[in-house]
Amino acid sequence: MSEPRTLVGLGVSGGIAIGKPIVVENRPLPVTLVQLPPDGVEAEVARLHRAATRAATRLAELASEATRTVGAEYGAIFEAQRLMLEDPAFLDEVERLIRTEAVNAEWALEQVTHRLVAQFEQLGDLYLRERRGDVLDVALELQRSLQGRAAAPIDFSGATSILIADDIPPSQALRLATRMVGGFASETGGLTSHTTIIAKSLGIPAVVGIPGLVREVERAGLVIVDGFEGHLIVDPDPALIQVYGLRAEEHRRRQHELLGLAHLPAATSDGRTMRLLANIDLVPEIAAAKAGGAQGIGLFRSEFLFIQASPELPNEDRQAAAYAELLAAFPSGPVTVRTFDLGGRKLAREMLGNPENNPVLGLRGVRLCLQKPDFFRTQLRALLRAAGQYPDALRIMVPLIGHVEEVKTVRVLLERYRVELRSEGIVVPDRVIVGVMIEVPAAAMIAEHLAREVDFFAIGTNDLTQYTLAVDRGNEQVSKLFRPFHPAVLRLVERVISVGARAGIPVSLCGEMAADPLAVPLLVGLGLTEFSMHPPALPLARSLIRAVSFREARRMAQRALALATAKEVEEYLLEQLSGLLSHLKVRILP
Repeated sequence: MSEPRTLVGLGVSGGIAIGKPIVVENRPLPVTLVQLPPDGVEAEVARLHRAATRAATRLAELASEATRTVGAEYGAIFEAQRLMLEDPAFLDEVERLIRTEAVNAEWALEQVTHRLVAQFEQLGDLYLRERRGDVLDVALELQRSLQGRAAAPIDFSGATSILIADDIPPSQALRLATRMVGGFASETGGLTSHTTIIAKSLGIPAVVGIPGLVREVERAGLVIVDGFEGHLIVDPDPALIQVYGLRAEEHRRRQHELLGLAHLPAATSDGRTMRLLANIDLVPEIAAAKAGGAQGIGLFRSEFLFIQASPELPNEDRQAAAYAELLAAFPSGPVTVRTFDLGGRKLAREMLGNPENNPVLGLRGVRLCLQKPDFFRTQLRALLRAAGQYPDALRIMVPLIGHVEEVKTVRVLLERYRVELRSEGIVVPDRVIVGVMIEVPAAAMIAEHLAREVDFFAIGTNDLTQYTLAVDRGNEQVSKLFRPFHPAVLRLVERVISVGARAGIPVSLCGEMAADPLAVPLLVGLGLTEFSMHPPALPLARSLIRAVSFREARRMAQRALALATAKEVEEYLLEQLSGLLSHLKVRILP
């Protein structure tokens, strides 16, 4: 037996899976250059278009299957790929190469694909770089159609399997939900790739971004996927198998146990009640939010509607339908929809003509929406339409607010579109609930003024930490300086909570900090009463809240605020909570 080897990647979907590796190479089949005679060029162009028609039909079938089996949000991925395939800008370039160089369609397609992928990889924006996967998936479908070959079948029979691949296109990831697949790992992929989104939604442990993975695993008999740590262990020895097996079983048992408490109130031991809400990206995640005991949606990242529709823009009807589905799931609310938070590291090429030198400080969030009024109008009208039946449930949340004028402008636009819709005979509420995300220090410092203009605050600690500490959280060279427990960040959080309490408006916290086991009691002590987090974190947060008293949490918060460094705060909280965390089987450090 080979020695155990640990391969390191990016854990994008938590959980542990042990199984036999099924190795698949999804790279395009080898292509040979064929020089065509002059009278063969037109026939080759016709062959290209016939193959494109077959491939588009195949993608339409995948869109229909995805919509039927796992939801319309996934179907939209394949529909967007179909539109990409039918885009003249894509096929015309392949056709031009066939005509000008008299080459076969397979060769021309490969050259055009290489050029497009190279262009995507030069982009500074993470989201756009990862859209190269869409280009490759579409090109692979067309290449198979040209060669008259279907996708290679994958044998998932027998015991639980682990899918290992150079790249896992969404069309393949879609089928993982109905197979005996414990997890998967790939050489490519990232946090915002479509395959990652599918894995997270389906709850499949996954690790991506492992260089040379296929070569490392092709002769392995067994592998372990650790989606928590981002590790893939090849040929583990019996001791490792036992350890990870116990961890996997403990994780399942603990999740089941915590889910059994979902019906209990999130109240401290001395009776102070909290409200637990869910952060979701996709409409199908409603089920996970309800299973975790969420009392509503604290953050719906509406930009995923944009991402799924890319390269098109999501129209008003489609947006209104998605928002209405959220409201129907939580008719009493709250359902908090964040307006498009595009820009920064989620550049929208349809919106921005040129890349920015410093996108994190550039045209993003509300700034981008206000500069593109037609685009923003579509979303605000869709939100107002959806709110017609649930006027008290919808909360519209505006990101990256730094100026009072921005809030006033959004209010004016909402009133304008409310009147506009009513004139069209569409039912809309007399008033909608509008709030802002507090994620730049300027907003925290003018919170008293903002409180007069809005109905609620939501603290986004991811960006608040980034902007307060001047640390780009996506930059590996300074990522160690990204410390949400830094006293400056904690003091801003406390300030916003206090201002909200004095103004009589709700304050929620929807950054990653809301789900951090060390932070939950601290935030309770700072006076926070509304937490919003990704659904899998809800059960543990509920248990932590129920295990502490407000009096004790308040004492811890006051002490933490008096400390000078993030390290001191973290060590103090860990010391204070070590017994509780041990009892709840919580791992804080790797």
